Amino acid sequence: MPLKIGVVGAGAMGSNHLRVVRDIGEDRARLVGVAESQEAILARAVDRFNVPGYVDYRKLIEEAHPDLVVVVVPTHLHHEVAAFALDAGVNVLVEKPIASTIAEGQALIDLARQRGVKLAVGHVERFNPAVLALKKQLSNGDLGRIYYLHARRLGPFPPRIRDVGVTLDLATHDLDAMRYLTGSEVERVYAETQQRVHETHEDLLLGLVRFASGAVGMLDVNWLTPTKVRELTVTGDRGMYQVNYLTQDLYFFENDYSPTNWDALRSISGVSEGTMTRLKVQKAEPLRLEYEDLIAALGDDRPPTVTGEDGLAVLRLAHQFIEATKTGEVIRCSAPVRP
Repeated sequence: MPLKIGVVGAGAMGSNHLRVVRDIGEDRARLVGVAESQEAILARAVDRFNVPGYVDYRKLIEEAHPDLVVVVVPTHLHHEVAAFALDAGVNVLVEKPIASTIAEGQALIDLARQRGVKLAVGHVERFNPAVLALKKQLSNGDLGRIYYLHARRLGPFPPRIRDVGVTLDLATHDLDAMRYLTGSEVERVYAETQQRVHETHEDLLLGLVRFASGAVGMLDVNWLTPTKVRELTVTGDRGMYQVNYLTQDLYFFENDYSPTNWDALRSISGVSEGTMTRLKVQKAEPLRLEYEDLIAALGDDRPPTVTGEDGLAVLRLAHQFIEATKTGEVIRCSAPVRP
């Protein structure tokens, strides 16, 4: 039987979810409804995807009886919508961040456990083929010990996002990717932010994280750059990997310790530039891979790849960034227990 899916939220990201679910094929997943409070946006979604529309998401859940509800609404509504679905005994995929507050995120995890349903969080970069390929290289030990991770997530200001700043909206992507790639929790954080064009929240973040493994991560995130940049580098014993999230390209820059006859260089200790390799990556849409994973998890009755606990750990780090900005102090973290 195909998985019955309802989507709550039909804006830009909601439309992407609707498209991906439609394209999976009705033998595996079937759209049973879309809910959207703005009637003009709802009408466009109903017409485009030929799906029943609901102004009230509660009616969607009560009348269409979905197996999975996808929550693609502003962050401050995540808890309200996801909690209603979970309490009704419906599996939930909620876009990141899991919720606005740590208490709300924990409440969703507890409710999913009580009702015996799955809760997945949409940290979609976890399914980026370049990130998956990089994780494989790191797990194989091809880089050796990880020293340093540097994420750059830059772009122009999106007027549609009013309820959160770049820390919750953008930095959560890279915090999740760093936890995944290092396999380590964070011991302490520090951050600086600025608010230049956003009316109520920060639109620039420079954040530092220290992992229990000894690796250090830096996040350079803003809504002030006129061009879109999505990059991650991971530096270690044997060189540096570079990921372009947008193009899904993965490069390896090898350290070269070969001796040289050039006197000026012979006196300098350390690494020099070796071979640069572009690794083959089988490119695919991360959102589609996220759905493939979740459908398989529900079919096999196993946890999804990105659990509610993962989402809560990232949300906690994001709030610790914000706390560090307010206090001007390094924040020491109590590492969550991995599920």
